[in-house]
Amino acid sequence: MAPHHQKSERSCFRRYLCLILLVILVVVAAAVAIPLVLVKPWDKHNNSSTSAGGGTGPSAPQLIPPNTTIPPSTDDSAQVNSYTPALNQPFDYANGTVKMRGVNLGGWLVLEPFITPSLFNPYISAGVVDEWTLCQHLGPAAAKTLLESHYASWVTEDTFIQLKDLGLNHVRVPVGFWAMGNLTADEPYVPDVAWTYLLRGVEWARKYGIRVMVELHAAPGSQNGWNHSGRSGQINWLNGTMGTINAERTLPYLQQMATFFSSPDYVHVNPIMGMLNEPAAYLIGADKVMAWYKEAFATVRQATGAGKGPWAIIHDGFLGLQAWSGFMSGSDRLMIDAHQYIMFDENLMNMNQSAQIKFSCEQWGADSVTSTKNFGPTMVGEFSVAVNDCATYLNGVGVGYRWDGTFPGSKPHSANSTCTYENDASTYSPAYKQFLSDFFNAQLDSFEKGAGWFYWNFKTESNPLWSYFDGVANGWIPKDVNNRQSYCVRNGFSTN
Repeated sequence: MAPHHQKSERSCFRRYLCLILLVILVVVAAAVAIPLVLVKPWDKHNNSSTSAGGGTGPSAPQLIPPNTTIPPSTDDSAQVNSYTPALNQPFDYANGTVKMRGVNLGGWLVLEPFITPSLFNPYISAGVVDEWTLCQHLGPAAAKTLLESHYASWVTEDTFIQLKDLGLNHVRVPVGFWAMGNLTADEPYVPDVAWTYLLRGVEWARKYGIRVMVELHAAPGSQNGWNHSGRSGQINWLNGTMGTINAERTLPYLQQMATFFSSPDYVHVNPIMGMLNEPAAYLIGADKVMAWYKEAFATVRQATGAGKGPWAIIHDGFLGLQAWSGFMSGSDRLMIDAHQYIMFDENLMNMNQSAQIKFSCEQWGADSVTSTKNFGPTMVGEFSVAVNDCATYLNGVGVGYRWDGTFPGSKPHSANSTCTYENDASTYSPAYKQFLSDFFNAQLDSFEKGAGWFYWNFKTESNPLWSYFDGVANGWIPKDVNNRQSYCVRNGFSTN
């Protein structure tokens, strides 16, 4: 009996062993399959990136060691896609035969509470509302630690791989003047560090054939009084007691940028440069801002030499493109930038969806055409699919929203308007997602009547209507922007 009993135990063990092995195989298969389902198509390279500041392996935040120099590559042969010339070949900004199709890397080297609220939430009770007050509250050492960790993680090499996979060919990178140092004793910003991370980002862009527009997004004194100028509140640029001094202080920063990006190492990967983001000309005065732009342009061209260096970009200062008709006619590679948004104008925000699409086709299309004719190359450096202002902190920390009537002086969009679900893409209906898709394509139709466009923003922490990546993931932005359906003409709207 003993031999039979042992045989029975072994047989039982084999059966259980088979069952155990089967369970293990199922678990392993599930572990492999689930990530494959969850990984987005444009994330397929996420586990095989190479960081300019470190070795190979999974993409993770890579701090750049102190006193590290980011050497420029000598290889400008990369071509981001078949629709775009390689970096070492001309890109026709003058005639717009190839369109800029890009995103902003906002909230990276210049902080914005609405893009990365997690950086601000722990300190809002202490009065932190912008990068100035954040750095002031934390102090130099803690601010540097926080910001450098953010610089290393918010944009990585994977970011540029994703942008390439989505068919984009440009990025617009906002920088603050503090990235180039030379701060006054009372300015609490972290100096110099952001510049090193910018240069690492430029090298990643170069590797994948993506052209970079670096723009001075924040000037000394604040050119608009909004938090993305570094300091919210007073405008002390061309305005106020220090306004003239701060405007003059801005010029050496532009000289430094122009000199740097006109060198042979960067001339191909950095062919355009923004001289100043969103100066509030409608408040400061059009004549003052126009005069300063003339001085700024002369500074840039003195640094680069005639016919050399990057295109110089001015912003319309929210005066409207028509106000700049004929401005500095015949200048050496000068382009104008307009930022086209629905949600900051209650009249536009209160239109129904059909009217908003019609407006984006007919008005913004006509603006692009007319400005290209009367000024010259015209781009749209910022836009989004948002038609409400419900994004957390969009209008500033503690300011409120026009959509629900909590913004000072506003009336709610309707009696029942609430921002409760507006930032939760899982609650969007198929019909709403279709509208977002139509609105996105209608805007592109209009903006490609000019030199091209940059979506604001490439991503956010919690506001999907302002995130290009979220738009792709949720289906209202195409996975390849070079192969999309136009909207305006197909639906009976003119863009001329």
